[in-house]
Amino acid sequence: MTKLNIAVSSCLLGSEVRFNGGHKRHRWLTDVLSQYADFTSFCPEVAIGMGIPRNPIRLIQTDVGIKAVDSVNLVDDYTAPLQDYAESVVPQLKDMDGYVLMQGSPSCGMERVKLYSEKMIPEKNASGIYAEVIQRELPFLPIEESGRLTDPNLVENFVQRLFVYQAWRREQPWQSAKGLIDFHARQKYLLMMHDYPTYKSLGQLLSDLSDKEKLPAIGDTYLQQLMAALKKVPKRGQRVNVMQHVLGYFKQKLSEKEKASIRRSIEQYQARQVPFIVPISLLKHYTHLHGDEFPYLMQQTFLNPYPEELGLRNPI
Repeated sequence: MTKLNIAVSSCLLGSEVRFNGGHKRHRWLTDVLSQYADFTSFCPEVAIGMGIPRNPIRLIQTDVGIKAVDSVNLVDDYTAPLQDYAESVVPQLKDMDGYVLMQGSPSCGMERVKLYSEKMIPEKNASGIYAEVIQRELPFLPIEESGRLTDPNLVENFVQRLFVYQAWRREQPWQSAKGLIDFHARQKYLLMMHDYPTYKSLGQLLSDLSDKEKLPAIGDTYLQQLMAALKKVPKRGQRVNVMQHVLGYFKQKLSEKEKASIRRSIEQYQARQVPFIVPISLLKHYTHLHGDEFPYLMQQTFLNPYPEELGLRNPI
């Protein structure tokens, strides 16, 4: 397995770069995901020359837009340096499969960062200055913030996106019509689970690939819609629907008892009695048993979106 390349806020890896000289080590990143990923760390505040320790910065609303200023004197303005630094690292991030940002940070927060009004009343409705540039310049890149990675569903969703994006980046399917069609075919059930209308619209997008010169542009459109769809956390009913589709492959291959066992596990998942891993493991088992007869099913990302050892399909 080729390791992921992931950009991470330095403090989340244990580097003592925060304003108070501390860190915010994220143990799932350092102890679990690190087995499957190489990390590249970034701390924009240190990178632009702010010391350790330092006065924290805050976001304030002004007549000319949002500014990142020293929270003590409210005068020292770090907005432009943070934006310029973000622009400078964008080329490096094009070699990354994802980014994990420090939550709530006026520089790195992905969303819900405190923004102070002229009366210094805070509301959590902004993005960090650095993070805003990264998200604008790299809209396809899987990005998540540390606080959301305590939710098992959001963790699974993020990891899925990481591996799909890695496959896209490494395979470069936009280089040929066959590459795009094959890539889309592998994502069929994963896309159906996350966003069925997008699955259909992407199929229509790829219906005419006769003009080779248009392939890169079609690829950009495809990737934008794909990653937006996969960012949606699927509902229980959507998961059940896709598993039932997969079960349909085995109508003539399994005994009535075997099919009943799988149907029962899907029903138990739907009733919140067992975690997702129970029915999906049964489907994977029979897929591998009969894989020679169902090569299309064997290649589905839905069944193997990431290494099983990550154990991310356990939540009920």
